[in-house]
Amino acid sequence: MVLVATMGALAFGFDTGVISGAIPFLKLPTADGGLALSPNMVGWVTSSLVLGAAFGGILSGGLADRNGRKKTLLVLAALFIIGALGTSLAPTAAVMVIFRFILGLAVGGASATVPVFIGELAPTHIRGTLVARNELTIVTGQLLAYTTNAVIANVFPGHPHAWRFMLVLCTLPALALFFGTFHLTESPRWLVSKGRRDDAEKVLCSCAMTTT
Repeated sequence: MVLVATMGALAFGFDTGVISGAIPFLKLPTADGGLALSPNMVGWVTSSLVLGAAFGGILSGGLADRNGRKKTLLVLAALFIIGALGTSLAPTAAVMVIFRFILGLAVGGASATVPVFIGELAPTHIRGTLVARNELTIVTGQLLAYTTNAVIANVFPGHPHAWRFMLVLCTLPALALFFGTFHLTESPRWLVSKGRRDDAEKVLCSCAMTTT
């Protein structure tokens, strides 16, 4: 369950790190496959994700409390997929900014929801260890982004769509999160808060049997 949930953290790290390798290609003229980004647009493309993350972090808490942690993770996974595909296919800088903002919503939501979900599922004696894996997975995603950027830049030097290859890879952890979430249980704490004590007991018993 932690492995699936931290796919949100992996997508978080990948999406925040991947843009650094894509920017040099995005600054190229449109005739060479880039988007002819000006210095101002570079700032907008880079910071729009951070702006979206601020809103995502604020909004996801209420969404998770109202609809559950599992459904919230599904929504975030869908946003990750939409944002990754949108940025990789973006025809203009304005479209790129819009989809980077959508990615930011997912990033902010994941940063707030994933550790809560893990903490509410994990037994007390391993809770700290499992929640800390979320942070480790974020920086692992950033490392993977930098590594794949370097590979693509060297394997396809001067390719007009190298930046699209970089950005479309962001869909991989997002897809893993989306399909993996269907196999997750709901948070027992959230179930109790909604008066579903029997369902919460079933989840706790299954988690206890798994850890023993």
